[in-house]
Amino acid sequence: MHCAKCQISLLPSLSSSVSSACSVMASTRNSSPSADLLTRVADCLGQYVRRGERLTVALSGGADSVFLLYALHKLSVSHGLQLSALHVNHGISPNAAHWQSFCERLCAAWNIRLDVSRVAVAPRKDGLEAAARRARYDVFADVSAEWLALAHQRDDQAETLMLNLLRGTGLGGAAAMPRARAVPGRPGLRILRPLLEVSRKEIEACAHQEGLTWIEDESNADTHYSRNFIRHRVLPLLRDRFPGCEAVLARAAAHFADCQNLLQELAREDSNKAVREGRIVAAQLKIMNDARARNLMRYVLQRESVTLPDTVRLYEIVRQVCHAAPDSHLSFDLGEKVLHRYRGEVWLVPHFDAVMEKEWLGEDEMAWGGGKLRFLPTMGEGISREKLASNKVKITARQGGERFHPEYGRPRRELKKLLQEHAVPPWERGRLPLLWCGDELVWVPGIGIDIAWRCTSNEPGISPEYQPESF
Repeated sequence: MHCAKCQISLLPSLSSSVSSACSVMASTRNSSPSADLLTRVADCLGQYVRRGERLTVALSGGADSVFLLYALHKLSVSHGLQLSALHVNHGISPNAAHWQSFCERLCAAWNIRLDVSRVAVAPRKDGLEAAARRARYDVFADVSAEWLALAHQRDDQAETLMLNLLRGTGLGGAAAMPRARAVPGRPGLRILRPLLEVSRKEIEACAHQEGLTWIEDESNADTHYSRNFIRHRVLPLLRDRFPGCEAVLARAAAHFADCQNLLQELAREDSNKAVREGRIVAAQLKIMNDARARNLMRYVLQRESVTLPDTVRLYEIVRQVCHAAPDSHLSFDLGEKVLHRYRGEVWLVPHFDAVMEKEWLGEDEMAWGGGKLRFLPTMGEGISREKLASNKVKITARQGGERFHPEYGRPRRELKKLLQEHAVPPWERGRLPLLWCGDELVWVPGIGIDIAWRCTSNEPGISPEYQPESF
């Protein structure tokens, strides 16, 4: 039976698949296609997942994710998994509520905990598909588990490779999707794709054999989307001329992945020589050949979760960083961060959340432009508590024209010149939290305390510390 309204393929009863999922397979079925596929999933678990670890399945309700949840449910006891599922409701399709309801009924019948996340998809110039993917992966990054299992399969891998090649990708994109990988910014969470070497046709055949039900997303037939165009228009032509092309393309992606891993290993070795305190030394980058220098730059940018610029811009950035005059200051806005070349080093700096003024009321810690300002109690050193109590204490950004007196035996000086002498990078000068008491500048990070405000011996004081959000 088929429900046209919500595009859900309905078999006579959900309960039949539930009882099948909960039963132990009979020995007479040990050689069936579904049994073979379960064995392959079990092998994947054995390779990556340890007993007792938590594993969450991203459940869209489609055939691939339903079968993956079914397989992991059958294997969860023998492999000691703590299994749960996650459904992301993008709210794009008029059938989104029906799909969510289907996933809720399925997980309730199989006694699997389901978390549902509703997201708002805001399209950008790269399209609705990319925006939905970003929203989905933002949800994935918050999963409380050691593993997030995604149901990508071999046909998806072939489509991803073709899409990336048509966008002019490098080896990283040609490697398409890895079977297992870490999640950037989320230590302890990894992504696993147990079905990556299995065809869509094989998965659907096994799902039918096990009596499973699933939904059909009507947008998957819309060739306006690039992936669907490749799936429905391009690959059928290739399949007629080159039978088994999906497997060949997936195998090519695996070869590209091997090459990419070698480049990553080379970049790690180069970073040991050319990166100092987290910053690339321009002189070391310059002595490398061009391809190797670009490879190191890509590695550092990816490590810092910066979206890679296009090829032409990356080439130009590396060229300018390598050949700029020693005293020049270059900057390139890369979206998530700004790349600076300053005093022979490459810095990656987050955008600054502008703050003009904050009053300090005695708290131990204060946020400042993405960084942190801490106030540590002292005795006989730091800023005099008694003097600070004489007037309003505030934190401000630099406005220009400030004067400061940090050293005995020398006159009060312009703060601008002091910052230059202390080699404070230009982009940091406007971000520094300056501590004032009334109209008097008391403390400047990296330079110190004005001599008129320092503690005497055995006097209670405060020692400010600034930790910027910086690379």
